[in-house]
Amino acid sequence: MSTTGGDYLRHWGLAEPPFLIEPDPRFAYERADHREALARMLFGLTQLGGLVLITGEIGCGKTMLAETLRGMLSGGGYRVVSVPNPPRTSAALLGAVLEAAGGPSAGGSAARLSGLVRQQLQEAIAQGQRVVLAVDEAQRLDARALDELRMLTNPGSGGSAPAVLLGQPELSTRIGRYPQLAQRIVVRYHLQPMPADEIEGYISHRTRIAGSPRRLFTRRAAAAVHEETGGTPRLVNLLCANALFVGAARGEEQIGADTIRDLAEDRRRSEHLADRGAQ
Repeated sequence: MSTTGGDYLRHWGLAEPPFLIEPDPRFAYERADHREALARMLFGLTQLGGLVLITGEIGCGKTMLAETLRGMLSGGGYRVVSVPNPPRTSAALLGAVLEAAGGPSAGGSAARLSGLVRQQLQEAIAQGQRVVLAVDEAQRLDARALDELRMLTNPGSGGSAPAVLLGQPELSTRIGRYPQLAQRIVVRYHLQPMPADEIEGYISHRTRIAGSPRRLFTRRAAAAVHEETGGTPRLVNLLCANALFVGAARGEEQIGADTIRDLAEDRRRSEHLADRGAQ
């Protein structure tokens, strides 16, 4: 195969890659559960305050959801302060929040940093900005760090802001161990993989945004993608990206189910060999 990145895009009439792993709000697809999650997040953050908890397995679209939230709130008087890969401890987390909020890089105790964060939040409020905190991969945080976020949502203690915690399912279990923290959760939602009937629309949406007006995957190919990935968006993206490259190298006019199954078999064979090598 001598196909290059540019060659494969030209073959399919694409202006850019449609299935990159890096979340890009331009490619956000209005999945049913993402619609529900966004509606609940917006209600919890703008109407109730407190903590909003969004969980999902690896690759289910939590980061894309956070980026979509940022786009929806920006320009409406809100400012989303994001910490995408938080450090584990309370002081380090507060330092990361402070920097993300536009404050100075600072060290010291959690108590000192909490005061600086609150001061930063108060300044934002004085400027007419409503701040929302968004912490992705929040399952990394230890109990004290989670409790610091709880206290930052408390409106009775100076500068405060509602927060959304996004993380893997174990985050919900951990929060349940701490009643004070659990009681501050005003909205909970768990993201599921995409159902089979959404895969075809998802694939068509992303290829259309990337520049191709025609259907690049057959219906049977879309069904095979769901069978092989279980509907996990990250796995769907990986499989479809490889399918476009291989399909172009083979000179295909459209991606069929056979190409999807060939790639899935290649992956299984590779994983099997890796397992044998590890034994």
